[in-house]
Amino acid sequence: MKSEYVHQDDIFLVGKRILLTTSLQENHLLIKNFWKQFNAKLKSVHMPLTQPWIKYGIMLREDTKLYYFCGVPSLNCYPLDFELFHIPRGAFLHFTHHGGMDQLPETITTIWKQELPASPYQALSSTICYYEVYEEGFMFQSSTSTIQLYIPIQEEVTPFAYLPAKTLLASQPRNSNANTWFGMDFNMNLYKGCCHGCVYCDSRSKCYQVADFDIVKGKQNALAILEMELRKKRKKGTIGIGAMSDTYNPFEKTQCLTKGALALIERYGYGVGIDTKSTLILRDIDILKRIAKQYPSIFKITITCAQDSLSKQIEPFAPVSSKRFETVKALREAGLFTGILLMPILPFINDTEENILTIVQKSHEAHANFIFVYGGFGLSLRDNQRDYYYHWLDQHYPGLRFTYEEHYHKCYSCNSPHSRHLYKLFVKECRKYGILYRMSDIIRAYKSAIPNEQLQLTL
Repeated sequence: MKSEYVHQDDIFLVGKRILLTTSLQENHLLIKNFWKQFNAKLKSVHMPLTQPWIKYGIMLREDTKLYYFCGVPSLNCYPLDFELFHIPRGAFLHFTHHGGMDQLPETITTIWKQELPASPYQALSSTICYYEVYEEGFMFQSSTSTIQLYIPIQEEVTPFAYLPAKTLLASQPRNSNANTWFGMDFNMNLYKGCCHGCVYCDSRSKCYQVADFDIVKGKQNALAILEMELRKKRKKGTIGIGAMSDTYNPFEKTQCLTKGALALIERYGYGVGIDTKSTLILRDIDILKRIAKQYPSIFKITITCAQDSLSKQIEPFAPVSSKRFETVKALREAGLFTGILLMPILPFINDTEENILTIVQKSHEAHANFIFVYGGFGLSLRDNQRDYYYHWLDQHYPGLRFTYEEHYHKCYSCNSPHSRHLYKLFVKECRKYGILYRMSDIIRAYKSAIPNEQLQLTL
């Protein structure tokens, strides 16, 4: 029996489960009958299937109990008695079963007792024992049918990977700075993917085509490409870094792509606009000061929660909010034009007066130049990102997913029901402390700052 090592991205399913027994033969009969009930349920609710047709069967072990889950990809709204199930991204050993479902137990026994022990891989200790994929044309008793089997295994340890790259700098229209993201003249990403684990991240959306988004990879020959492009540019400008992938991810400590890029930016006389959640930016504070002295630069720290406990839940692998406020303060004390990206705000979670008022207050205490909110108080949701976020809601805020479905259906923009009130409150507080909040005002302020004076700001 042939096996194949594969790496699968996150898979989100909706369906139902059944409790099994300790008898393999009895479980086989239970599963067959459960499939019939599940298929009948799909027909009764007129739930459309994906194209191509595909269904999943998952063997689960939770708290010493064995369950079997029947599911389909979660691209549509589904009945309230269905649960959302997540097959996490990871490594799997792939087998193909040939024949009808009655012969499946024999194949599974062979895999676990013979094939897996003889392979160089070790099964992963997880909730999922294995899962089955039933593709279009499958018939329960047909000898020509096939069932794809995937067993989660421990991942092979691989060194930090690099992706081929031909270009880095993307130019922005020079006559529309007021309408671009903080007036950037160029944009670039030195890394692809992000490991902060933020539950709301839009970059997980399929439209960006970033497979294995949580795995960070570098751009191959990034510094050589960047130097060539900087030398060819006729006009200087501010280079935006980190819009799609945090340029100060943990791998930057050893790979130093950002540090090397900053050295080139300084050498060729450009400015920078950095978006980050990381405190690692403080490592480069000296070169950032030199860059800001030669060309207008701006630094943006994302903070969505006033309380560390909530930020740790929503952005689990990023520094907590208090550390990010400290980062803002340190950058400001170095004379750098620095502010906060207050986005996204999660409806029914951190869309509270207390959260917004506290963030503005702490921003003032950190001497932030600005706080910016994009598109109101809310978040965006689409395709794979929505599945990821809804699964997270089911784990941490049971029942809240149904509130989201009732309010937003399949909308891309999901603003808080309190958005208008919160924005008025936000504007009032920003004006009270003299903090900039309009994009045009923020751009004008940092672009018009005289570099030599920028270092002499009184805090």
